[in-house]
Amino acid sequence: MKKLKARGQSVLSPVLGKYFDDFEVAAGRGSYLIDYRGQKYLDFAAGIACNVTGHCHPKVVAAIKNQAEKLLHVCIGVAYYEPYVKLAEELQKIAPMKNAQAFLCQSGTEAVEAAVKLAKYATRKPGIIAFQGGFHGRTLGALSITTSKMKYRDGYAPLLPEVYIAPLDLRVVKGLIESRSIGGLIIEPILGEGGYIEVENSFLKGLRQLCDANGVLLIFDEVQTGIGHTGQWFASQHAGVVPDIITVAKGIASGLPLGACLAGAEIMAKWSPGAHGSTFGGNPVACAAASATLEVIKKEKLLQNAARLGAYLKKNLSELQTQHSELIKAVRGRGLMLGVDLGAGEPVKQIINYCLEKKLVLISTGGDGTVIRFIPPLNVKKTEIDRALAIFADALAHV
Repeated sequence: MKKLKARGQSVLSPVLGKYFDDFEVAAGRGSYLIDYRGQKYLDFAAGIACNVTGHCHPKVVAAIKNQAEKLLHVCIGVAYYEPYVKLAEELQKIAPMKNAQAFLCQSGTEAVEAAVKLAKYATRKPGIIAFQGGFHGRTLGALSITTSKMKYRDGYAPLLPEVYIAPLDLRVVKGLIESRSIGGLIIEPILGEGGYIEVENSFLKGLRQLCDANGVLLIFDEVQTGIGHTGQWFASQHAGVVPDIITVAKGIASGLPLGACLAGAEIMAKWSPGAHGSTFGGNPVACAAASATLEVIKKEKLLQNAARLGAYLKKNLSELQTQHSELIKAVRGRGLMLGVDLGAGEPVKQIINYCLEKKLVLISTGGDGTVIRFIPPLNVKKTEIDRALAIFADALAHV
């Protein structure tokens, strides 16, 4: 069979970026990807933080098969259907705000678009504040508030007007709110593509106070942090800060395309019928996968597993930092969302390529690709973490 790379080069847009030059897979099971020769790769990228229950969890697959035999698509604008309503009920149970209602879409960037539109519409104020190093998506609206890599914005001007990019400085934010007509403020509790940088709890609490005092809606982008990666359903729960609007995607359906914008009923009531919509959002099969995913996380106690094994992984990565202090600048993150900052992109490329040769999949993040991220499935085993640590330690010594 002709290699997929050779076939893809003639039919795929070159705009699609790649972490690896020539990596092909045929299947996935649990914490492993499997190539066409049957070789298993321990996957600590998890589909860029999507496969929270691992690859092809039996209960998620069963839910998908069952739903696929009943209804593939209808659109909630045409008729109510069980998977959409059931998932919204389940999300209301875990959402940090009271009486949360859901708008379902297909991706994280769509969830962000919905959140920004809701904030503007509900407050009737046009301004949006975002933060340096944040990543919120690639569509033009989401791109307007994304600065994790400025190259993402090159060639797409003009972007959304009245967007203000602030440093993590409450005085600057206060000045913007008081001098502009700000409807919403959006932030990732842990900057994902920005380098797995935790935002301090005191800063998030300060944002909550500023928003409350000035009629601004606080949006937490939990597309990457949400659905258990940090050991809680949402990273913001560690800070004890409740947002007005929250965005979810990635892990919500174990890899199927689904996103959600959640807000309290009082805020959602200000969004007039037809003011926003989605043909494919809340697809029945994706919703069934999402409900099964949430059930697996609860029944298998995967939040607890993420917290416990995340602490174990971070402890061992910190020990490697001590051993390789000339190479590792910082170990950051929480739960099973951890970043190892090497301060430069070239050693990162060498290390992740070396790890791939040893059958461990790691990918980079950060503005200049200086951070290696460890974001395995929530049901990863300690033995798998130990194996990943051994390969990573070998890679550090090799570099």
